[in-house]
Amino acid sequence: MSLFDYILLGLALLYLAELIFLRLGLEKTRRYRTSPQYEPRVSVVVAARNEEQNIASCLDSLLRSDYPAGKCEIIVVDDRSTDRTGAIVRDYLERDKRVKLVVSQPAVGGLRGKANALSQGIEESTGEILLFTDADCVVLPSWIRKTVSYYDEGIGVVAGFTLLTADRPFEGMQAIDWFLLFGVAASTAAWNIPLTGVGNNLSVRRSAYEAVGGYRSLPFSVTEDYTLVQAIWQTTRLQIRYPVDPETLVRSKPCTNWRELFRQRQRWSVGGLDMVLRGMLLMSVSFALHLGILISAVLSPLPVLAATVVTKFAGDLIFLWGPISTFKQYRLLKHFPLFECYYTFYGLTISFLALLSKKVVWKERAFRGD
Repeated sequence: MSLFDYILLGLALLYLAELIFLRLGLEKTRRYRTSPQYEPRVSVVVAARNEEQNIASCLDSLLRSDYPAGKCEIIVVDDRSTDRTGAIVRDYLERDKRVKLVVSQPAVGGLRGKANALSQGIEESTGEILLFTDADCVVLPSWIRKTVSYYDEGIGVVAGFTLLTADRPFEGMQAIDWFLLFGVAASTAAWNIPLTGVGNNLSVRRSAYEAVGGYRSLPFSVTEDYTLVQAIWQTTRLQIRYPVDPETLVRSKPCTNWRELFRQRQRWSVGGLDMVLRGMLLMSVSFALHLGILISAVLSPLPVLAATVVTKFAGDLIFLWGPISTFKQYRLLKHFPLFECYYTFYGLTISFLALLSKKVVWKERAFRGD
């Protein structure tokens, strides 16, 4: 074997060890304690732009919450929609006093896009705990109650997993990818080296949000959830919990085509360009291994390539088995081979594309990530 072959096999073993370490982090989340009696006032904030096809389902799911109605408000921010989103929400105002509508005003200063809408919704809220989900999401009746139960005095952020609807291979591939991304976020939080939270299933303590000055004081980012979580972690040193809990699961819709998927991944990559060192180190091992596998297809003997690929697949399955088994999504495993092909391709290319162009498109609006 050549020196390259030994390096490649070493990378595969390092990747496997990294994923075993992350899987142990997922196991640590099982030891999180909860406080079922903790029932503070909560505010659910939903930013909605041109969501006439989704907002009713989202609100219906939130209104089925088993959390005390007198301690909960649901604030929908109509982010300058050009469809019937605002009219649909107004219908709900007459049905349930928990629902409130805020029409976002043009951005001021560094506030832009979704962060601007969320900021205005938060300013109209009264809850001690702020919860966020997206207009194309559906939550469980237990979502608010169980999320809130993970808070104690030392907790500033509680996040949760999101499951994508997956009826086709293209959707199943994305669902597995989300489990991988959310799993890494949950594991690193459990090891007390948190990376991020995802805004469609996220909550923060109001005092922690105010301690960092809110979105008005944070630098603009196309991934506002990442920026907020990192600011709270670095400023307050409050802990971040990311439970792998079926009762806090949120369901969302996948991208419908490759163009949408590319734009989503590019936005995430541009937002993650300033990722902290620990995140970069985790990603660098994966990037190096994917690149090595591509090169080995030409330079290495078949046994070396096969051993490398099998080791990588084993590591991914060991890690993914945590969320797949917890949420009982075994049917997703049939999409695993397609996911691996996709994961190798986008893992190698998307970072370069993010560096080449920081322009991203979100909800028909273009932003730059710098």
